[in-house]
This record gives sequence, C-alpha cells and structure tokens, in this order.
Amino acid sequence: MKTIWRVSTYLFRYKFMFWGTIALAIGSTLFFLAVPKIAGAIVNRITEQADLSNYWLWVLLLVSCYGMREFLNSMRIRLNNVLEQKVLIDIRHDLHAKLLDLPVRYFDSRKSGDIASRVIEDVQNVERVILDGTEQGSTALLTLLGVSAMMFASEPRLAGLMVLPIPIIIVMSRLHFKTQSVNWRNVRRASGELSSLLIEDIQGNRLINSFALKDREKKRFSDKAEELKAFTLKGMFRWSIQGPLNGFVVSLGTVAVIGYGGYLTLSEPETFKTGDLVEYLLFCYMLYVPLTQISSLNNMFATGKASAERVFDLLDFPIDIKDPDVAKPFPSTPLQVEFSSVDFRYSERANLLSDFSLILPAGKVTALVGHTGAGKSTVANLLQRYYDVSEGSVSINGIDVRELTLQSLRSQIGMVAQDPFLFDGSVRDNLLLAREDATEEELIQALEGACAWDFVSRLPQKMDTLIGERGIRLSMGEKQRLTIARVILRNPPLVILDEATSAVDTLTEAKIQAAVDNLVKERTTLVIAHRLSTVLKADKIVVLEKGRIIETGTHDELIHIDGHYAKLWRVQTDLIKE
Repeated sequence: MKTIWRVSTYLFRYKFMFWGTIALAIGSTLFFLAVPKIAGAIVNRITEQADLSNYWLWVLLLVSCYGMREFLNSMRIRLNNVLEQKVLIDIRHDLHAKLLDLPVRYFDSRKSGDIASRVIEDVQNVERVILDGTEQGSTALLTLLGVSAMMFASEPRLAGLMVLPIPIIIVMSRLHFKTQSVNWRNVRRASGELSSLLIEDIQGNRLINSFALKDREKKRFSDKAEELKAFTLKGMFRWSIQGPLNGFVVSLGTVAVIGYGGYLTLSEPETFKTGDLVEYLLFCYMLYVPLTQISSLNNMFATGKASAERVFDLLDFPIDIKDPDVAKPFPSTPLQVEFSSVDFRYSERANLLSDFSLILPAGKVTALVGHTGAGKSTVANLLQRYYDVSEGSVSINGIDVRELTLQSLRSQIGMVAQDPFLFDGSVRDNLLLAREDATEEELIQALEGACAWDFVSRLPQKMDTLIGERGIRLSMGEKQRLTIARVILRNPPLVILDEATSAVDTLTEAKIQAAVDNLVKERTTLVIAHRLSTVLKADKIVVLEKGRIIETGTHDELIHIDGHYAKLWRVQTDLIKE
C-alpha cells in the first residue's frame, strides 16, 4: 500500500481537479441510485393498476436520471483525463530530472534498456492505475456504499443476503493480489531485460553482422521473449480462474435475491410488492457490477504496483555526488589542479589509486600513461567528480572540488573522450551545445581550430547536414574532430583528453593531434594516452602502475632514465617499424 500511496501523492498536487472528479462521481452515483426506486414505483403502479395519470412523468424522470448520470460521467472522464496527463508529466519530469542527477555508478551497474523500460513501459502501467483507479475505482466504491445503505434502509433481510458474497470476494482478491504481485515483478524484470537485449542488438548491429552472430542473437532474443511470455501467461491464467470464480460467487447473491425476494412477494404482498422485487434486482445489478470492477482492478493494481516499485526504485536511488550546502565560487584562471594523497576504490574492490599525489601546473600539459587498469581514467573521473575520493582531496587553486557546485566545476572542463558522443541532429546542433549564442564565424573558427572545417565544408548541407544517431554517418576521426571543435567553442580553462586518438589511423591521428595542439594552448590539460606518440610534447609525463606513480618527467628525461616508460616507448616504436 505504501507504493500505491506514493502514486496517489501525485494526484494530491492537483487537489481542485482531484476533488472535482470525486464530486462529479458522487453526483452521477446519486442519480444512478435513484433509478431502482423510480423503476420500482413504475412497476408497482402497473401491477396495482393505480392511477396512471402521472405515469409518463415517472418515465420521463427515469430518463432524466440516466441522462444526468451520463452527463456527469462525461464531465468526470474529461476532468480525470486531464488530471491523469498532468500526473504522468510530473512523474516523467521527476524521472528525467533524476536520471540527469544520478551518479555515474548507477549507470555503470545497470543496463540502458532496463532503465528505458522503467521510464516508458513502467510509467505507462502506473498511468493505468491512476486512470482506472481514480475513474473506475471511485465510482465503483461510491456505488457500493450508496446501494448498501439504501438496501439496508428498506429491507435489511434481503440486503444481508446480497452482501454475503462481498467478504468472500475481498478475501479471494487479497490472496490473488499477493500472488500476482510477485509474478508481475518477474514480468517487469523480464520486460526490462528484453528491452536491454533489443537495444544491444540495435547498437551492435554492425558487430552482429560482421561476426555472423544473427542466429546467436535470435536465440537470445527468443529465450528472453519466451521467459516474458511464460510469466505473463502465468498471471493471465491465474486471472482466468480468479475472474470467473468471482463471477460465480456474485451470481449466488443474485440467486439469493431472486429466491428470497420472490418468497417475500408471495408471503408478504402488503409490505413487499412486485415493484420492490424489481427495485432489489436492479440494486443487485448495481451492487455486483462495481464489485466485479473492483475485483478486476485488483489484478491491474498488482501490475501497477510492480511497475511503480521499479519507478520509485529509480527515484529513490541515493545521490552521493551532490552540491555542497554552501558552495564556493569557482576560482579564477590560471588554474592549477592538485591531487593530494588520494585513495580511491569502488565498493568491495581493492584501491584503484593509492596515496596518489599529483600537480597539474597551470597552463601546462600533463600526460598520464600506463597499462590498461593502471588508474588513468579514474584520475579524470575524480577531477570531474563523477566519483568522490575515498581518502585525500582533489583541489583547483586550493579549493576542494567538493566545495564547488557540480555545474560550476563541469562547465569549466572540456572533455574529449575516447568514444566521442554526438547527438542525432546536424553538425551545427552538436556544436551549439557548447555555446547556444555562438555566431556563424565563431562556429567556423572552432571547426578550423579542430582541423574539421575541411570535411564539414564538403558535406551536402555543410554545418546543417544531419549526422545520424551518435554521429553514425561520420568516420571516427571526423567525430573526434567535431568533439574537439565543440570544446574549442566552449573555451574552458581545463581540458581532459581521454585516449583521443586511440581508435584512428596514423594519418587521422596526425590531423587530430594538430587539432589537440590548438586546443591545449594556454590551458591546464590532462592527457590520458596509450599511444606515446601523442604525449611527446607534454610538459610532464606521469607513468602509472596499479594506481601508483612510478615515474615522472618529460619524454626525453624518461627515455634517459631507461625505466618503464622507455620500455613502453621501445615496444611501440618497434611495432611501428615492423
């Protein structure tokens, strides 16, 4: 119930619309409750051959009750639909905002397809709970209460027989809800895994074709789809028993009304007339239809609860990387970065960095080299506060990065990653992410500085050419130079280059290196590289091994001492010669 209550809190943000829906539901229910009384009175007039002078007025009154009920229902449905869409937008806004605030470790441990499934499919299931729960549930509950009150007021004995199936239905529904909640959690989990697999196959389409993995992927998809089908059918089969069983229990109440009501018309004709029996049969219908509706909603609530749990699991994920209560202003340039006695570890893993101390001099290029897993990218992540240090500190001009807002810190850092990310849009759209107010001349200057204008100018629509999702219509080198142009346009005082040339050929590397040389001028720069040829001009080269600094110096100094760096250099130059 806690989960359902949390969903309901979104409704209470719009109290006027929520209570307006309830008021309209009460109004339509009152007109509906009048129908059996009027119908019973009409039948009694006919059977008793009473004065029929006002007969058609009674019929007109009956029609008016039906008409007013449906008019109020129409208004209620329209108001409820607006309320539902407002709540859905609020939930999606909250989810999207949370996704943007979530720490990197959340995405490191979850599949993108499962996250997308929570935001799209699970929210849609929650939508059904909001729409049907408030629309059908409120009217059904009000009808049940109103009908019960009127029945007990007029004939308690018959009313007692009519309500006998209700506790049985409640117990059966409760048991069904408990078993279905577990099963629908499995359905949502399997659905998330299927979405993840589908996204993997879309993103890895070229790899699948190049390695002839179509049959393998078809089998993986089929297995996941079969698992989802099995869980879904399990829930449906349970409802195929529960639904008809509810109907049978309800029908016993109807039989009791017909049997005992007919007996009363024969044994007590003065107090219980034929019209009264008709009235009770209509009440019987009015009682059991909403009861069946509520029982059906119970199955839907089990589905919605499982989805809502997944939605709130995302919304409740703790954010440990956040702004300080009282932030300091970002320091003015030139900027010097200092790592002081830093230890860092992921949970349940050994230290990736141990007693790591390093100074990135202002306006200079500092390069980190070492084998894979030495901790190079971790240093960059700590500087951007994607993670916080376990021990020690990272500071800029003496100010700990944890004392700065994330916005002020990251807006002053330009990042060129190994795997460049470009949005589905035009070249211009992707450049303007750096500065929305950039002029045409500034865009061209940035492209020229990144050695990218030569290929952009040859595109069909130049900067307005669409480049596809993740820049799929461009080569790796072209994508990399566009990301460099984006950083140049942003003009940050701090730059991080993470394996910027690792996935390109030698000729493209030379073009990217020329762009990098333009980018790092007079900027404090951290370079992460495997190709040592890209760090020859670095002011300082730091060699890492298992999270510790083992050598520091310029290229010539490190070659001269003939240590670890020199061995790496000889291996790479020998490979180039071969």
